[in-house]
Amino acid sequence: MTKRRKKKRNFRRKRHRAFLIRTAVIALLVPLLAASGILTYLYTHPVVLKDTVITHELMEPFDPWENVKQLFFADRQDVTIKSEADITKLGDYPVSYICRGHVYKATVKVKDTTPPVLKVRPYTTDLTEEITPEKFVEEATDLTEVTLSFKNPGTWDKEGTYEVQIDAADTSGNETVKTAELIRKKDVTPPVVQGVENVEVLQGRTVDFSEGITVTDDMDPDPQLSVNSDQVDFATPGTYEVTYTTKDRSGNEETTIRKVTVKKDRDYNRKVVYLTFDDGPSAHTDKILEILNKYNAKATFFVTGNNQKHNDVLKRIVDQGSVVALHTYTHDYAKVYASEEAYFDDLQKISDMVKEAAGVESKLIRFPGGSSNTVSAQYCPGLMTKLTKDVQEKGYQYFDWNCDSTDASGNNVPAETLVKNATSSSAQHINILMHDTDAKGTTVDALPDIIKYYRSQGYAFEALTIDSYPAHHSVNN
Repeated sequence: MTKRRKKKRNFRRKRHRAFLIRTAVIALLVPLLAASGILTYLYTHPVVLKDTVITHELMEPFDPWENVKQLFFADRQDVTIKSEADITKLGDYPVSYICRGHVYKATVKVKDTTPPVLKVRPYTTDLTEEITPEKFVEEATDLTEVTLSFKNPGTWDKEGTYEVQIDAADTSGNETVKTAELIRKKDVTPPVVQGVENVEVLQGRTVDFSEGITVTDDMDPDPQLSVNSDQVDFATPGTYEVTYTTKDRSGNEETTIRKVTVKKDRDYNRKVVYLTFDDGPSAHTDKILEILNKYNAKATFFVTGNNQKHNDVLKRIVDQGSVVALHTYTHDYAKVYASEEAYFDDLQKISDMVKEAAGVESKLIRFPGGSSNTVSAQYCPGLMTKLTKDVQEKGYQYFDWNCDSTDASGNNVPAETLVKNATSSSAQHINILMHDTDAKGTTVDALPDIIKYYRSQGYAFEALTIDSYPAHHSVNN
């Protein structure tokens, strides 16, 4: 017989002897225990707990069964556990174990013994800033609120490099202390101002000299800025200076001069009417030009690509001293206002058409429905807010109106109604909305009386330029 087999046989013999011994002991003890009442007690008191006070870490999962040391003559299904322990809050909570009419009580003490997580970084500053622990902290997290302070604070008011101890303590008194580096330097660099490029403005217009201005400093996150534009006279053409003074908390100061050129505006202090016609050219365009020529008046035609059989008249508009401007190629709201890209695609098409037919590159725009239209919101919410900024950034100017003839309210609106509405303004610069389409014959009929009325009031009739009064509406999308 091999050694391995002998070893196995001996192991089986020993295990069998141990079994026989245990059986014999139990056989002897059971009658004794029964006689003494111990078995009865264990049956009626089956639950033995490890502790009556359970210390438990905040936010750690809690299983009340882990506190059960032993069950006698019972299984888990025989025990009902009632626990009010809230592991998300510090405090003492009762837990009860109920089995065969007996209640075993314990208390769960939810405590926080874990110190905060603290990560620190070096901090460089001037000799003026008040030093606080927060300046050095990259991260300070805990299950409860963390309070930051200095451990053994010192006086760090001179140039140099210091080691500072940051103490992060939670509401249970657990602390984490880390050492960080403080570098204090003398600040001799003044703040830098940006956005003060020289600017030109048309006579009578104004500029917000604080708009677009930023100030940065190497150490002061909030440097001071003062703007002095008292010298600028927007009513008088000339070149003026605006002074920008910046100052940081260390007292470093810098002065920057911005030149402002006020350009002469031929319409300044003049009363001007801008006659504008949308949606042309049409069969009536020649008639409108004849009236303008008769009264020595100029106008602006915001044209579309929908009636190109009359495009030959566009050159005549330019030759007569009036202006061809851009309205829309399709005048299909769903297409034009589908997106920013769709709008500029349409704008490029009408721009190309005008250049080919009239020989000019126009930068004057009128949005279909005006800049205040809301129909665009059906197709692209917020679009007009973007477009009104985008077109100007691309070098265009858009024109709305401050006087409406109301000829868009229907076809063949009585001429006297159009005259009444179109002559209702007394503004210094009047931008009148009219339409040049085959169905607007009464607009042509009303035009002479409109011109004669405003002439009697001292108004000149000019075509729009990129610097003309744009009569912008409030944007509603």
